[in-house]
Amino acid sequence: MERQDSLLTQRERDVLVQVARGLTNKEIADVLCTTTSAVKVFLHQASAKLGARNRAQAVILALRKGAIEPQELYSLEELADLLASLGPEAIHTVGQLVRERLDQTQDELADLLARLGPDAIDSIADRAKRKLQ
Repeated sequence: MERQDSLLTQRERDVLVQVARGLTNKEIADVLCTTTSAVKVFLHQASAKLGARNRAQAVILALRKGAIEPQELYSLEELADLLASLGPEAIHTVGQLVRERLDQTQDELADLLARLGPDAIDSIADRAKRKLQ
């Protein structure tokens, strides 16, 4: 999904990222070196733009609409720690879901290449080779 930078201001995005991390308004204000009142204003503006009724819904809608990216919320190390805390069964389930998504992406890419035809595929391959040299 393509990010819609014009949907939210940078400050609104910063506040939503901290909300997603579970911080209170006071903690967000401290992290962003601003006031609690400013955090409330940014959160209210973001919620209004997204059509959200509360802070949790604002984060979910911002993710769905591409206004914030999942990798802005947690580092890979933090995600690994979170998965580890869920236990082996959850890790196995996540692994299956990732494999399914990769298979789906590969199928979509194969369909796209088939529609492009051999000449377009050769042209893409030539460009890729030149970039690698």
